[in-house]
Amino acid sequence: MLAVGLSLLQGERKAPCDMYRKVGDEDYILFAQKGLPLSVDLCANLAEHAVKTLYIAPEESEDYYSYLRSFTEQVVKDPHIDSEHKAKAVYSSCREILHHVFDDPRASFINMAIDMIAPTMDLIVTDDLATRCLIKLTDYDQSTYTHSTNVGIFGIALARHYFGADAIKDLHSLGAGFFLHDLGKCRTPIEIITKPGPLTPEERTIINKHPEDGYNILLENGVMTEEFKYLTLQHHERDDGGGYPYGLKGKDIHPYARICRVVDIYEALTAERPYHRRISTFETLKLMKEKLVVDMEQGVFEHFVKLFLS
Repeated sequence: MLAVGLSLLQGERKAPCDMYRKVGDEDYILFAQKGLPLSVDLCANLAEHAVKTLYIAPEESEDYYSYLRSFTEQVVKDPHIDSEHKAKAVYSSCREILHHVFDDPRASFINMAIDMIAPTMDLIVTDDLATRCLIKLTDYDQSTYTHSTNVGIFGIALARHYFGADAIKDLHSLGAGFFLHDLGKCRTPIEIITKPGPLTPEERTIINKHPEDGYNILLENGVMTEEFKYLTLQHHERDDGGGYPYGLKGKDIHPYARICRVVDIYEALTAERPYHRRISTFETLKLMKEKLVVDMEQGVFEHFVKLFLS
């Protein structure tokens, strides 16, 4: 069975496929039958039993995620739904599809993720209140897909702020790249990603391959774009040449990658990780300004700080 989140349980919706609850280690019971309403009573039943995950048959995954994408788009376009609820809907939907993409990075699911991210970009470029809600919603756990969701949201918001209204039309080709920047980590052994202590030189070499791995995954699946190339390959490059994988310097680093690096650093420092405790937004921004973001990235960083002042 395939685990799915509770993104669709935000109103009176119909189940896109049979959905199950897990009981015990390997047993499942039917929670909602395909085509029947996901009622308030059913949602209350989940809350009563502290259930945070449902399950579907793997062969129904494409139907499920197509339905989730349609639901997200409808929520964003509905003038009767407030900004806070729209933000919650797009955040949970993006996080859910990225979870699936990192588990199964094939073309059909990558393209589905790109499609599902589009309503999020629409919301960020048209609704400032929803953007502020999204920034507050970011969840700080150690999973790569949650990290990538947060970087995606911060990246689009910062790009809009940095490039201005004239660049809004370009965000649709750019935005999904922020969400997929770390896709190569799905080829990194989980014991390295979740290791509670410092990495050995050999482990560091392996994890430093994830930008090229991400680039190769997108290329192999026929979804590569110029924007995706810059964001996957360059988001760990540094002006002093001390970054990876190529040791690029100065103007050789694309502005898109600079934006991604700033939000990537912020998210990593404010997340709960096996190897460090998260620190507050204020402490993180102070540390970044004093020690981590230098030279040409200062301009990007100043725009980033402004996202927290509105």
